[in-house]
Order: sequence, then structure tokens, then C-alpha cells
Amino acid sequence: MISTWATANLAKAEIGTGAIMLANRYFMSANNITVMVAVAMSVFIAQFFGAKKKENMQRSFGIGIMMISILYFVFAMFGLIFAPQIIKFFATTRQDGALMIEHGTTYLRIILLSFIPLSLTTPIAFALRGTKKTLVPMFATLATATTNFVLNILFIYVLDLGIRGAAYSTLIARFIELSVILIYYLKEKPAFYGSIKQVFSFNKEEAKALLKYSVPTGLAQVITEATVIFMLFSYARIDAGNSTYISAVTISQSVVDLVVAFVGGMGVAASIMVGARLGADKLEEAKQNARWQLGYVAFMGVFSVIVMIAVIPLINSIYGFTADTQAILAVIMIVQALSLPFSFLATNIVFVTRSGGFAKSALLINNLPYLVIKIPLVVVFIFIAPDAFTTSAFYQTLFGNIAASDGLIIFVFILDRLVEVVRFIIGIIVYKKANWVQSFASKKEDKQLVHQ
Repeated sequence: MISTWATANLAKAEIGTGAIMLANRYFMSANNITVMVAVAMSVFIAQFFGAKKKENMQRSFGIGIMMISILYFVFAMFGLIFAPQIIKFFATTRQDGALMIEHGTTYLRIILLSFIPLSLTTPIAFALRGTKKTLVPMFATLATATTNFVLNILFIYVLDLGIRGAAYSTLIARFIELSVILIYYLKEKPAFYGSIKQVFSFNKEEAKALLKYSVPTGLAQVITEATVIFMLFSYARIDAGNSTYISAVTISQSVVDLVVAFVGGMGVAASIMVGARLGADKLEEAKQNARWQLGYVAFMGVFSVIVMIAVIPLINSIYGFTADTQAILAVIMIVQALSLPFSFLATNIVFVTRSGGFAKSALLINNLPYLVIKIPLVVVFIFIAPDAFTTSAFYQTLFGNIAASDGLIIFVFILDRLVEVVRFIIGIIVYKKANWVQSFASKKEDKQLVHQ
């Protein structure tokens, strides 16, 4: 919708699309980091649900609300204060970047207010998933998407608010989502439901236990998001902030965000299927469910390759980009698609092993290859010696028929995606070797939340 509006009002679809995608990058990164606390909370709740320990579920839920609200507040304040600098970091002021910064700043400052309703929506939704009430968050999300779609048409086109209107519709839709979730919570009183006193009756030791579990998980997500931000920063420095590259990469990254959401949904399912059985001391059933989950994920990964390649013409048609942008985007989407099965499996191995208390799995599977392989290679080929690549025989063989800058961004993107294969290999090693089949909910000491 914004690309159509931007074509008419900003003369170029890439400017509007890029502005929103760059603003959403900060929003998504902040949200993904905070969600890791919700995931940790849902793991605790899933195990206590399997062990039928209601009071532990209530207190875990209260700790989750407290931590999630604090993180959303910090990210919102930082984003509101430094919005122009955040967008500029992703774009540069050259070429079309100045307009991207202007409109991206406007959009970001409005959607950051969404963290207010999300402070309650996120912990309740993940707690519901931890107790196998997965349909309720799905219906809430459906209500959100429907509201957002209708209001986008009204605000962007009818009221001609453009990018500002898109932000308003997103904000309103988040409050609708909270309403649906909150009504169910108060009316149906799920397993973790309790009075304010019951939910927040946790002691310092319990809070420290969940925090101790959350720190490796949260740190791993911080590193992952920092890597994504670094990659977008790097792509924006190729050819002085070419909007063609920025749009192609951000659109591709938005597809990745959808994939991450889909994989994350399957990962939460794995946490429930494996975690609940671990909590009930059914260790063999937990391992069997983990194997089934990974087999299903492998199938979906291959299926997603076909789907993602098939929708390339549709995506190009929807956004109305120039021919140059469409050509780059098609190549990037194909490379992205081929990496999906490896990404799916590696990510779900993280969820499976984490459900048994092995919180370091994300650091090993996600962060280690990023820090040791991806970032050093990108620094070399973009910031230190880009000319060495474009004049090499390797470049001439593979990219000799396209512009040097085009070849460079494609080459770097291929390196980026090849790291997913490395993640998968490390994931298999962790799955086979790590001691993740354990229960912390079955311990006799109710106050001890984590298996030491």
C-alpha cells in the first residue's frame, strides 16, 4: 500500500517502502529481544503445566510481565529520543536516503507506542501458548491483521495520511489485539491466571532463577539482532546508499521476518510439546516429540523454498519497483529461499534444546558462526577491500555481466546465507551432544525454578 502511495507522492516506490522497512527493523529487533524473555517464561510455564504446579505458573507469569514491560519501556524511550539517528544509521543521507530518514522517523515514533499494549499482550499470549491454548493468540493476531488492513486503506488513501496513516493503523490494531487477549484472560481464567497478589507474589530467588535462564537467551538474541542491523548498515554503504539495494535487502529481510515468525511459532510448539513432557518426567516422550518436530520442520523448509521462489513475480508486481530493483530482488530472494531449510532446522533445534534448560544453545548455534564467520567476511569485502573482489577472477566469472556494485551485494548476500549451513551443522552437534533432556519442574523444591 505504501509503495503505491509513495509512487504517486514521493515519485519513487522504493523511498516509501524503504522508510517503513528501516523503521520496522528497529521495532522488530527490539520486539524480538523482548520476546526471548516471553519464550523463557513460556518454557517455565510449559514445564510447570506438565507438572501441574499452578502457583509456580502464576509466579512465572508475573515475573514475565515485569521483565517484558521494563524492556519495552527502555526500547520505546530510546527509539523515541534517537529515531532520526536510528534511521540514518540504516540509510545514509545520500541519494534517496534523506527522504527515507524523514519518513522513517515519523513512522517509527508512532509505532513505538505499540509497546504499551504489547507489554501485556506478549506475556499473556506466550503464557497461553505454554499451556496449549494456541488458538487464542492466533485469533487475536487475525483480528489485528484485519483491523490493520482496513485502517490502512482508510488512513493511507481515504484520509491521505500516507506513511503516518500506516503507523496509526498499526498502533490502533495493537490495542485491538490486547483487547481480545485480555478479555479471554479475564473471562476464561487460564491455568496461569491469578489475582494481582498471586501473580506478583514471587520472591527474589524466583525472579533471579528466571532471569538467569533468560540472560543467555536474551544475549543470544541481542547478538542476532545486532548482526542483522550490522548487515543492513553494511548494505547501505554499497554504492553510497543506493535505494535499489536498500529496498531489495529490506524487502528480503521482511520475508525473513515472516519466516522467523513462522519458525518461531513452530519453535513455541516444540517448547510446549517437549517442555510439558519434560516437566512431567516423560523424558522418552519428550525426545520422540523433538524428533517428530524436527522432521516436520525439515519438510516445511523444503516446501518454503518452492513457495518463496514462486512468489517472486507477485512481490515484484505488488511493490512496483524499477526494473533494476526487481532484478536484484529476484536474485536475493532465490538465495534466501535456498537457505531456508538450514535456517528452519537450526532455529528449531535452539527451541527444542532450550525447552530442557540448555539456554546456551542459541549462543552456540546462532551467534558463534555470525561472530566468527559472517561479520569478519562482510567487513573485509565491504569496508576494507571491495575493489579486490570486483577485479578478481572469481567476480569476473560469476558476475562479469552486471555492474560491479550489483555483483558485490549479491556476493555478500550469498556469504550471508551460507552461514545458515554452518548454523545447521553446529545445531546437529548441539542436539546430539548437549544435555538438554532434563526436567526442572519435577524437583521437590517448588521455589527452585531452574535445574542447576
